[in-house]
Amino acid sequence: ICGRKQTPMSSIDQLNANRENAQKSTGPVTPEGKLKSSLNATKHGFTGLSLQLTEPEIEPYQRYAANMTAELRPSTEQSRELALHYIDLRWSLNQILIQQTNLLSIIDQITNQILATGDITGLEKALESPYRRLRTLGIYEQRRRRAAADTLERFNQLEKDHRAQLELAAASQQAMKKLNQNWDPAEFGFVCSCAEIDAYIRVRDFQRNPLQAKSSASSHGM
Repeated sequence: ICGRKQTPMSSIDQLNANRENAQKSTGPVTPEGKLKSSLNATKHGFTGLSLQLTEPEIEPYQRYAANMTAELRPSTEQSRELALHYIDLRWSLNQILIQQTNLLSIIDQITNQILATGDITGLEKALESPYRRLRTLGIYEQRRRRAAADTLERFNQLEKDHRAQLELAAASQQAMKKLNQNWDPAEFGFVCSCAEIDAYIRVRDFQRNPLQAKSSASSHGM
């Protein structure tokens, strides 16, 4: 037969035998075996630089990211990039905490079940794997906490520098208007737009004196 390689009869028999054996398999049957197999659900995926999300995590992550972005309120593209990186780090820290809690629960269950038998000779070996994973998660947690703190510090500094530039641009704009001079922020080395400067002035004035700012806005038909 052209285009397809036939499987020898011996291989077909072996595949059928493997299928039958798989159907008969029920997995771990002892309590210790079931608890050890549950460790398979504690895979971390925290070694890469990019955030790894499973399908059920996508929607909760998106809600979390939206809420955090609204709280951080990044004002520039560079700030937004740092904010997203910080959000990813905080999300992964939450996932590490969940896995640490799960592992501690598994450790308690294994310990209690082995102690109930009255024979603790296998306790150390049974706890070796979950404790090793717990230590590994602790290392990833420390690294991400440091990275999150550093990212947040850089984000705050960017926002502080941007506000300082807006304050200087606002003062320059108001001075030029008093002199009835044309005003183009780019000519003075500012990267912010007139609309952004005007928005900053409105928010700043409102924060300094809400009543006066509201009265001024009303008089200008705003």
